[in-house]
Amino acid sequence: MSVAKKVCQDIKVKHYKSEEETEDGKIKHNFVCFDAGKAELKNISSAKTLAKNMGEKVFPFLQKLSENIKDEKVLQQCQKTTAWVHKKAVWHPALVEKCTHQLLEKMKKSGTLKKMSLSYRQVYTDTSVAAILHDIGRLSEVDIAQGSVNMKRSGLNKNHSAISFDILEHAQIKPEILLAIKYHEFADVNEVQNDELYKKLKQENQKIADFYTHILQDMDKTANLTERSVFGIKKCAEFFDPHYIQDYGVTEEHFINAINGNYLRLKGGHLLDAMMRFVTWTYCIHFSETKEILAEVLTKFFAQMYDEAEREYNNSTEKNQAKLADTLEKIMQLEAYAISERMKIKLDKRQKEAISARIKELKA
Repeated sequence: MSVAKKVCQDIKVKHYKSEEETEDGKIKHNFVCFDAGKAELKNISSAKTLAKNMGEKVFPFLQKLSENIKDEKVLQQCQKTTAWVHKKAVWHPALVEKCTHQLLEKMKKSGTLKKMSLSYRQVYTDTSVAAILHDIGRLSEVDIAQGSVNMKRSGLNKNHSAISFDILEHAQIKPEILLAIKYHEFADVNEVQNDELYKKLKQENQKIADFYTHILQDMDKTANLTERSVFGIKKCAEFFDPHYIQDYGVTEEHFINAINGNYLRLKGGHLLDAMMRFVTWTYCIHFSETKEILAEVLTKFFAQMYDEAEREYNNSTEKNQAKLADTLEKIMQLEAYAISERMKIKLDKRQKEAISARIKELKA
């Protein structure tokens, strides 16, 4: 039996269904839950096969739902959900894998990998598998009955990284990879080291688990920032979230926290607050090689942040030049802090001069 067939055969699918009473009547919910069983996930191709086949079990539900929806608003929601699933389950993991390979090449040259007991090829394989599979839990966040992303209705009460762990828990996969996937949303390895699975590992394997977790945490952030450096915030959930105001302003409290090195946790505010939160991800970077990759990425990200402030200003019915100037100044301060102070990397001179000239123009 081929590896692909073996992986496909081991996937078990269950549906978690529930009903919700609303003013308009009952709403039915349906979530797809996976179990990879004892699938062998020892190489990159087997990981990609698993991820692909899981996606192929979810996308047809959304496609069929789209074909039967008459309401245009509901149809648009379903189409956005399909695009979200593709981004989270396909495009994003591929970008994390690409960033991971970039990081490993830098580590190979810097000598960082010499500290590990594994060969370059093995580290390459293991971290690639982690990158490919780290977000497969996202597929279970989709309500295939409503065509929406709605984990709160599922009753699972877990985030996607924990669900990814549950899917892979019984598979033939290295525990070091499994732990990295389970804790990739955290800032460090404190939570990993309290895990019972981690405690059962030999000391050298615990060191590998720490290393893989740090790599996945760094590259998940790097991939997300890379995407936002190209598309800005327009492809993010916050852009469509009514809890975020698009008024070319920032919250003073969040700004002060950000330039004082504090990670931002938000549930709403100004849309530019969300972009500030993305910047604070870089406060938890673990490798000097990651900082090298992020140097160019962050400059482009801040260019998008300046553009977002201008876009919101241009779309506003009330154009307050002093307010826009103040916002641009705050973004400049955050850029200087995040890139120059924390990463010890030179700021882009042309970008700094251009924004300074724009601020001067607004104040004139």
